[in-house]
Amino acid sequence: MKKLCTALLFSLFALSFAHAEEALVQAEKKIVLKVKEMNCQLCAYLVNKELRNIDGVISTKASIKDGTVTVVEEPKVTDEQLINAIHKLNYTAEVVK
Repeated sequence: MKKLCTALLFSLFALSFAHAEEALVQAEKKIVLKVKEMNCQLCAYLVNKELRNIDGVISTKASIKDGTVTVVEEPKVTDEQLINAIHKLNYTAEVVK
Protein backbone atom coordinates (compact mmCIF):
# COMPACT_ATOMS: atom_id res chain seq x y z
CA MET A 1 0.00 0.00 0.00
CA LYS A 2 2.85 2.36 0.87
CA LYS A 3 4.51 1.73 -2.52
CA LEU A 4 1.21 2.37 -4.30
CA CYS A 5 0.73 5.72 -2.53
CA THR A 6 4.31 6.73 -3.28
CA ALA A 7 3.92 5.80 -6.94
CA LEU A 8 0.64 7.71 -7.12
CA LEU A 9 2.15 10.84 -5.57
CA PHE A 10 5.14 10.66 -7.89
CA SER A 11 2.84 10.31 -10.92
CA LEU A 12 0.80 13.34 -9.85
CA PHE A 13 3.94 15.40 -9.35
CA ALA A 14 5.33 14.41 -12.75
CA LEU A 15 2.02 15.15 -14.44
CA SER A 16 1.68 18.59 -12.85
CA PHE A 17 5.29 19.44 -13.78
CA ALA A 18 4.69 18.41 -17.41
CA HIS A 19 1.51 20.48 -17.52
CA ALA A 20 3.27 23.55 -16.10
CA GLU A 21 6.06 23.21 -18.66
CA GLU A 22 3.53 22.87 -21.49
CA ALA A 23 1.72 26.02 -20.30
CA LEU A 24 5.02 27.91 -20.29
CA VAL A 25 5.77 26.84 -23.88
CA GLN A 26 2.29 27.92 -24.98
CA ALA A 27 2.85 31.28 -23.30
CA GLU A 28 5.72 32.05 -25.70
CA LYS A 29 5.95 32.41 -29.45
CA LYS A 30 8.91 32.82 -31.76
CA ILE A 31 9.08 35.08 -34.78
CA VAL A 32 11.86 35.80 -37.27
CA LEU A 33 12.18 39.21 -38.87
CA LYS A 34 14.29 40.13 -41.89
CA VAL A 35 16.08 43.47 -41.44
CA LYS A 36 17.85 44.37 -44.69
CA GLU A 37 19.80 47.32 -43.26
CA MET A 38 21.30 45.33 -40.38
CA ASN A 39 24.83 44.71 -41.64
CA CYS A 40 27.17 45.46 -38.73
CA GLN A 41 27.53 44.68 -35.04
CA LEU A 42 26.24 48.11 -34.02
CA CYS A 43 23.12 47.62 -36.14
CA ALA A 44 22.47 44.26 -34.49
CA TYR A 45 22.99 45.79 -31.04
CA LEU A 46 20.55 48.64 -31.75
CA VAL A 47 17.90 46.29 -33.16
CA ASN A 48 18.20 43.94 -30.17
CA LYS A 49 18.04 46.85 -27.73
CA GLU A 50 15.01 48.44 -29.36
CA LEU A 51 13.08 45.16 -29.52
CA ARG A 52 13.90 44.25 -25.92
CA ASN A 53 12.35 47.55 -24.79
CA ILE A 54 8.93 46.23 -25.86
CA ASP A 55 6.88 44.90 -22.96
CA GLY A 56 6.39 41.17 -23.55
CA VAL A 57 9.57 40.52 -25.53
CA ILE A 58 11.43 37.75 -23.72
CA SER A 59 14.62 37.56 -25.80
CA THR A 60 16.11 38.53 -29.16
CA LYS A 61 19.01 37.22 -31.22
CA ALA A 62 20.21 39.10 -34.27
CA SER A 63 22.24 37.50 -37.04
CA ILE A 64 24.27 39.86 -39.17
CA LYS A 65 25.13 37.04 -41.56
CA ASP A 66 21.47 36.33 -42.37
CA GLY A 67 20.17 39.83 -41.73
CA THR A 68 17.53 38.40 -39.41
CA VAL A 69 16.49 38.75 -35.80
CA THR A 70 14.73 35.97 -33.90
CA VAL A 71 12.35 37.21 -31.22
CA VAL A 72 10.87 35.12 -28.41
CA GLU A 73 7.80 36.90 -27.10
CA GLU A 74 4.58 36.62 -25.21
CA PRO A 75 1.41 36.20 -27.32
CA LYS A 76 0.29 39.76 -26.48
CA VAL A 77 3.11 41.24 -28.61
CA THR A 78 2.03 41.98 -32.17
CA ASP A 79 4.13 41.83 -35.33
CA GLU A 80 3.33 45.49 -35.90
CA GLN A 81 4.89 46.47 -32.55
CA LEU A 82 8.12 44.73 -33.54
CA ILE A 83 8.17 46.26 -37.02
CA ASN A 84 7.42 49.74 -35.65
CA ALA A 85 10.28 49.45 -33.15
CA ILE A 86 12.67 48.64 -35.99
CA HIS A 87 11.25 51.52 -38.07
CA LYS A 88 12.25 53.88 -35.23
CA LEU A 89 15.84 53.07 -36.22
CA ASN A 90 15.03 53.92 -39.86
CA TYR A 91 15.37 50.24 -40.80
CA THR A 92 12.79 48.14 -42.63
CA ALA A 93 11.58 44.82 -41.32
CA GLU A 94 9.38 42.05 -42.59
CA VAL A 95 8.16 38.85 -40.98
CA VAL A 96 9.94 35.77 -42.35
CA LYS A 97 8.31 33.17 -40.08
